[in-house]
Amino acid sequence: MDTYDLAVIIPTFNEEENIAAIIEAVNKVFQHNGIHGEILVVDDSSKDRTIPIVQEIADQNDNVRIIVRTEDHGLSQSVVEGFGVARSDIFQVIDADFSHPPELIPRFYEAIRDGADIAIGSRYTEGGDIEQWPLKRRVISLGATAFGRILFPEVTDPVSGFFAVRREVVAGAPLAPRGYKILMEVLGKGRWRSFVEIPFVFRDREEGESKLRLDTMTDYLRQC
Repeated sequence: MDTYDLAVIIPTFNEEENIAAIIEAVNKVFQHNGIHGEILVVDDSSKDRTIPIVQEIADQNDNVRIIVRTEDHGLSQSVVEGFGVARSDIFQVIDADFSHPPELIPRFYEAIRDGADIAIGSRYTEGGDIEQWPLKRRVISLGATAFGRILFPEVTDPVSGFFAVRREVVAGAPLAPRGYKILMEVLGKGRWRSFVEIPFVFRDREEGESKLRLDTMTDYLRQC
């Protein structure tokens, strides 16, 4: 069984418009930066063509795999399952919809290799920003971030979905996340000492529908 320098975990649900393009973009990042990387798609039993699209790509690319989850659905749960099956000691979590720029992956990878336990993509540190977000979503995000910073005041974006982490931080940790804020679970229950923040510009999805729902916010409050 091949092992990799880096495993990029992409949680999906109904991402047929984006998934082929994000896999191609991540593989180009690997090639251009000399990274022997794995792409692990963890899917929550999509109802569209996400699964067959990834399966076809995986048939032609040895470094692409898909895990289809049939129960206990949720983005965070998908990421945790990815932690358990990834074939690397460094994990990178990224969304399928290009809201997280894949060209920054090497910066996260180098930060972990240089000694950080967690590398966090931040929208709120200097150089970070959010583009094309409606006011309602911006307010919700700011509120969730402010609440998270009560628990982790040193982290400017503790609810970011764009981060990298060493395997030993999460291996054996009692992770039991709900909803979308998996990084909060890692920060609260993982074994880490150091982190770095990498500014990025968050861009709202151009294809597909947002997964934000009322129960997403309820799950976050319960998690906190």
